[in-house]
Amino acid sequence: MAGRGTGSVIGHWSSVCLGICLILGACAHRGRMPESVQRVAVEQRARNLAQATSQPKPAAVQADTLVLESIYFDYRKDKIRPDQQKVLLRHAERLKASPALKLTLMGHCDDRGTPDFNRALGAKRAERVMHFLIDQGVAPERLKVLSLGEEQPVDQGRDEAARARNRRVEFATAP
Repeated sequence: MAGRGTGSVIGHWSSVCLGICLILGACAHRGRMPESVQRVAVEQRARNLAQATSQPKPAAVQADTLVLESIYFDYRKDKIRPDQQKVLLRHAERLKASPALKLTLMGHCDDRGTPDFNRALGAKRAERVMHFLIDQGVAPERLKVLSLGEEQPVDQGRDEAARARNRRVEFATAP
């Protein structure tokens, strides 16, 4: 999405949503939504969720020119997804090229679950990322784990796309 303003993205999704609403409204007077329209709506929600987590915004962590994107997780999972493994492989190469850089890996969760559960899950996610990076040759003494649970969401929304953006590990430079 480089080079695009958020206005064009919002305008695009507003048009898509408006179109779906018009279709649903036209079908509502018949009492039942056609199966093809239901399928389109379900497929659109799936695409929206995939896009929300497959094109993550870069984390605010920078060391000179190093920018590391957040790593995203599925609901109640600490397993690193295949699409996120590719991102972590790039991170490992960048970290190996900057051997003086130390990082804190901050695990986050969405707003579902108890605070204790979310802190534990956030820690597991950060530890998974740490072990992945160590397996790729990053020195363990350069990495520290911190769990923030659900305390610092990047998206205050309550829909699935917002929650998906909150299930993450972020990177911060460590002293």
